[in-house]
Amino acid sequence: MQEKRRVVPLKRLFKVTGLPGYLLFFYNILMFFATRRREFGSEASVDSSVVIQLIYLSIVFVITFNALYGFSPKKRKLLITSPQIFLLGYILVCFFSTLWSNNALLTAIRSFETLVFLMLISWLVYNLISRLDFQNIIEWTMLYVGWYLTWSILVQIKILGFSVLLWPFDVGRLVIPMFFFFALLLTQRKYFKYIILTFVVLSFSNKIFFGITLGFLGFYFGNNKYRGLLFVLIVSILMILIFVDIETLLQNTLFYGRKTVSMASTSGRDKVWTIAWEGFMQKPLLGYGFVSGENLILYSKFKGAINAHNSFLSALLGTGLLGTFFLVLYFMSMFKQVSSSVFPASKWRPAMVCTFIMCLVISLTAPGVGSRVYGSWLPLVLIFTIMSGLHLKFKKRIK
Repeated sequence: MQEKRRVVPLKRLFKVTGLPGYLLFFYNILMFFATRRREFGSEASVDSSVVIQLIYLSIVFVITFNALYGFSPKKRKLLITSPQIFLLGYILVCFFSTLWSNNALLTAIRSFETLVFLMLISWLVYNLISRLDFQNIIEWTMLYVGWYLTWSILVQIKILGFSVLLWPFDVGRLVIPMFFFFALLLTQRKYFKYIILTFVVLSFSNKIFFGITLGFLGFYFGNNKYRGLLFVLIVSILMILIFVDIETLLQNTLFYGRKTVSMASTSGRDKVWTIAWEGFMQKPLLGYGFVSGENLILYSKFKGAINAHNSFLSALLGTGLLGTFFLVLYFMSMFKQVSSSVFPASKWRPAMVCTFIMCLVISLTAPGVGSRVYGSWLPLVLIFTIMSGLHLKFKKRIK
């Protein structure tokens, strides 16, 4: 019971991050009012919704830049240290790609957007690690998921009507799963745990099932208890495979709802990935311009496809090998941190590695950090920066 008393009330958690937290929370409210159903083919256009977001981004940039560079240099520590420094390097290449983009305005806006959110998240996480203990940092992430989920459901009700409430579990399919292992292993608030686990499982998303399955490999980085659980899990799967037809099993789990177990059963991703790879091979060094070039190549050959549904293919199309180099370093540096012995082997380290694997799987199968702030971009950068902040906090405690 003593552990549970240490958990900070939600009202205080909502306030504890201060201004950067309010600005991030307000973004969900803004998107509620700005989001609308778009005409087919206008998904990548710069319209009134983008203008509203740009005004918000400009205000956030002025406030955040002033906070990071006008007052305490400590606040920008998470921005200029790895792995965030590599994402910053990628964003700078994105800005640079306006020089050869077919739509320089769109590339500039989307590059600016990624920079602003990286700065805001870095400031926010600095406040988290300097004002809360380890457990309550986790509880804050649960609060964010709850806040995001609430406004996402409201957005869907606005667009599709109250029928959404009959089966709301498709909402947040690219956000909520990234916090799955935090909810499973770390949070002390059971209602957050059950809400997140329910939405993840009932989303019936193949990529999420893959993320969970592969994510459990992170138990290898834990103590004997977690390695034992991983061993039992692997043995159980092998025993099941002896008595169950493999294809039938896969079709009812990882390939749920698909006619066949193959790359052809990827909801069109295989076609998009093929087009993206062919486009990259024609201009491999610098790409076609951040976001704009990706839209151009994909939409010209696959109507309705404006995103490669793979962070690295998005990066290759938009910024070529130059930008993708920094993105790869971002993920590699992140894995080095989450698997570090700085994290306790009991719960914390396996939770960090499991979460990294889940985020990587989603990044390889959905819109994400290689493109504009959409889909899995925001939650991935947020949770990666939180894990980086926790790494820094644990490291200081050890010293």
